Amino acid sequence: MNKTRDVGKSTSHHIFLFFLLFMTLSALISLSIIGWGYYLTPVQGRPFRPDYQSMRPSGVYSQGLGIIGSAMIIIGVIIYSSRKRIRALWKLGSLSRWLEVHIILCLIGPILVVYHTTFKAGGIAAISLWSMLSVVASGVIGRFLYIQIPRNIRGHEMTGGEIDAQLQQIREQMGATDAGTRAASIIDHAFQNIPTPSNVLQTLSTIIRLERMRHSTMKQIHALLSAEDLSNEKLHMIRSLSASKISLLRRTVVLRQIERMFFYWHAIHLPFTIIMFLTLAAHVTVAYWLGYRWIF
Repeated sequence: MNKTRDVGKSTSHHIFLFFLLFMTLSALISLSIIGWGYYLTPVQGRPFRPDYQSMRPSGVYSQGLGIIGSAMIIIGVIIYSSRKRIRALWKLGSLSRWLEVHIILCLIGPILVVYHTTFKAGGIAAISLWSMLSVVASGVIGRFLYIQIPRNIRGHEMTGGEIDAQLQQIREQMGATDAGTRAASIIDHAFQNIPTPSNVLQTLSTIIRLERMRHSTMKQIHALLSAEDLSNEKLHMIRSLSASKISLLRRTVVLRQIERMFFYWHAIHLPFTIIMFLTLAAHVTVAYWLGYRWIF
């Protein structure tokens, strides 16, 4: 239902963030524990360790991390790009869910690649590594920008007409009760005089301000509803509608600048990605030519 969609998306997003954090920390902790002694050993002393043959970048263990990590990155990029561009795949789940899978694969994959290098890299491998880390960093920024843009249930960016229509629908639903009307008035009063930002710094400052306003406004609405004699169903409905309205209003304030920043982000992120794949291909080709093999 429309009135609970944004709340459901918010809950789903929080669950995803927790899962992403858990998976990332799990990968970091487990890989660090396994190779703790080797990674702390100075480079000149590593050849004398008993685990050197498996832990060195060309060893079975570390090379396996590189292959698996690279495969995760490639798969993550391919499935998300295919979902966006191939019309036949548009009905296979929402775009935001595919993006989440893309993020998980393209975050854990680079972690495995970093451990594959055993924290030392030179030549083409170093270029590939740093381009990969640049892609990861720009991807984090892109995710932040992505969630600031209002989207429909399929994950596509909402038009101005769709945003106005949804706000009107929320306004009508909240106006069905006195408590809902008062809650809507609190929201309108809080967001009526927010200036539209005109540059990047103003946009970031406005986003922080809007987030604080969201918390304070929801706190006022909770205090209002706690004094009302309403059923749990109506309380939940008003809270859900209030959260949806606040979410749309605070995003529309910065929408124009966020769209502009997202456009320039694409112009930066794509070249980094291309460089990463070109240097990765060169690194794999050279390694294979020099006779380095895994378990094949």
